[in-house]
Amino acid sequence: MEPAANDSESALVTVHPGRPAAGSLAVPGSKSLAQRQLLGAFLASGVSQVDGLPENQDVASLLGALRTLAGAKWGSEGSYPGRPTDGQTSAQVQRILSVGESGTAARLLSGCLALSGAAESPFRIVPQGTLVHRSSAPLVRALRDAGARPVTPKGVTGSWPLSCQPVDCPEQLILRDPQSSQELSALLFALARRGTGVLTVHGAIPSLPYVRLTQAVLATFGVQVVQTGKIFEVRGELVAPVGVVRVEPDASAAAVALAAGCVSGGTVCVPGLDSSSDQGDVRVMEHLRAFGCRAVSEPSGLIAGGHPRRGASLDLQGEPDLAPVLAVVAALACLHSGEPSRLSGLGTLDGKESPRLSGLVESLTRLGWGVRRGPDWLSVESPPSGGADPRRVTDLDPRGDHRMAFAFGLLGMGFEGLRIRDSGCVAKSWPGFWNDLSHLGARVEN
Repeated sequence: MEPAANDSESALVTVHPGRPAAGSLAVPGSKSLAQRQLLGAFLASGVSQVDGLPENQDVASLLGALRTLAGAKWGSEGSYPGRPTDGQTSAQVQRILSVGESGTAARLLSGCLALSGAAESPFRIVPQGTLVHRSSAPLVRALRDAGARPVTPKGVTGSWPLSCQPVDCPEQLILRDPQSSQELSALLFALARRGTGVLTVHGAIPSLPYVRLTQAVLATFGVQVVQTGKIFEVRGELVAPVGVVRVEPDASAAAVALAAGCVSGGTVCVPGLDSSSDQGDVRVMEHLRAFGCRAVSEPSGLIAGGHPRRGASLDLQGEPDLAPVLAVVAALACLHSGEPSRLSGLGTLDGKESPRLSGLVESLTRLGWGVRRGPDWLSVESPPSGGADPRRVTDLDPRGDHRMAFAFGLLGMGFEGLRIRDSGCVAKSWPGFWNDLSHLGARVEN
């Protein structure tokens, strides 16, 4: 019953509460890890072995862009030769790189290629879908400060499409007031390709755990990033690792599965992941416990369950991708206990694939919850009067945003009468989501 990846808004699914979620669910591999590992393999000397790449649109988009640079067969047999070239394109011919809707791919490639050396080919990064409306002005300013001259659409500083003739990467890079951790990661990869250098950040660093993830991946490829305050010193040469690089299960997807155990009153295990992961979103375990749910890390994997029994106050500055999932948990905690919850650290949410903070407030309000918001916070303060009305079906629109669709699916497991539009948008990171949600116990109808 899985909808096609490119279905329009007419691709509707209706989610009803079913049995309490139970059992084990293998979630897709981490697209954040996979994209960083693929870029590391592309830039490193030697041949890397990468296993467990998830089959989703974001990873496919980066892989396609790298194959445009390296040759159509790059990585087709699971081996990824570093610094490859197909030997067929003049350095003066512009490479057109389609990155789909992947903000990670767009930012990492923009930073790495713009500072890849004056002898390299010019390039043009082309977005699709929701990425057309997103931007990364701090990254573009940093590239211009470094001597590059990226060209972006007039009137939309830092957006894509982005064209550039590469320049040599200077030893010192400065990033001012970043909007995304991916901007830091892009410049760290550029310095790693150079072999040494220092990145200085002025202003707050958003989603710092994702920077830690980049540091961990670079360490796998032989490059150390030493952080002192907001100064990042890069040391070492990118070299293919000995042995196979494996892609962990995605902690953001795991959070959805684990929350399904909680909102349904069941118990779910996600194998292959534990609380020591470099992925910051494993903090979902801590957050679920704050709502009174059971959440433990066992040798078998991460396990969570039990209805949310109380409200909570959470700071999600380090893991804002968890906000849609935890807003649903907060809403159902309010429904069960009457207690309010507050989520803070959400200042980057409206710059994601959709305006997530606005979308969460709008959707919960439509369903009857009392919700307030500020520029970087959301509070769920009262439940719908009278609870759910099984005779009424409410359409919710994720606006092309996979994480909002996941959240609406979870909400349907605990609140009767939700129909979700544009259901195919989940293909960005989890193409089999609706089937997996049904496997966990939800009643999912086309």
